[in-house]
Amino acid sequence: MKKFIFHITTFCIILFTGCNRDEIIPSKPGEALLPVEDLQYAIADTDVNLTWNLPSSFSDEIIQPVSVLVRISVDGQNAGTYVLENAPESYTYNPYDPLKDYRFTVKVMGDVDTMDPHVSNLRYSLGKTVAF
Repeated sequence: MKKFIFHITTFCIILFTGCNRDEIIPSKPGEALLPVEDLQYAIADTDVNLTWNLPSSFSDEIIQPVSVLVRISVDGQNAGTYVLENAPESYTYNPYDPLKDYRFTVKVMGDVDTMDPHVSNLRYSLGKTVAF
């Protein structure tokens, strides 16, 4: 009987102390970056060439040059995420297979200088996507 009471008490303690309700963070602090503009693709043999224009201006808190994140999906499966440094405006993917479906999402990434360990030092833009 003592074992039974001990196990029930332990279970109740774990149940009530393990279930904390955390508040949902409504958004990431800081100003979001503007997305890339004029995202286009061109297919040449086994290469897919992506080109875009970066926003013309960034807020003062963004450290220049910015980076670009390219997320690739082939036939609905993640085929990789690449971070391109030094404000690039193009990316070449290969090998291209015309029998598969491709989806490329491009986002601008910028660093900010923060000393607060609870605030991220990255800012992202909304992604622009091309699919074919």
